[in-house]
Amino acid sequence: MIVPQAEVAGVHLLMSETGVRHVLGRPKSMRSVKDGLGPTRPIRVMDYGKTKVYLSATADGTVFDVTTTDRRQKTKSGVGVGSSERAVKRGVAHVTCTGPRTLRSCTVGRLLAGQRVTTFRLSHDRVRQITLGFVID
Repeated sequence: MIVPQAEVAGVHLLMSETGVRHVLGRPKSMRSVKDGLGPTRPIRVMDYGKTKVYLSATADGTVFDVTTTDRRQKTKSGVGVGSSERAVKRGVAHVTCTGPRTLRSCTVGRLLAGQRVTTFRLSHDRVRQITLGFVID
């Protein structure tokens, strides 16, 4: 289930790794990657196939981003991967769409550092990926 600004696949922002495992089970893989911000700080990626959960480099390692391409994940109004931009605009409250038709983003929330946003990435008028996360900078 996708709840804009709240959850994707049952995962909430700031959820612990243990909480993610409770909801989604054991990941297919888990790896560390550099975050690209300042000094090298590895973030952890929990890979569940079509859903990826990103854990912060902080001591508590909480979720700061969840991304999915899973067509089974949908909002209450039925919007998900494969939906048209029109369906996103009709089914998701407070969404703003920008960018060229070939590569658009429809976003709920403000694109300001530290803010929570839900982004529906579209290509050729179809949602290809949905992300819930904090704006880094």
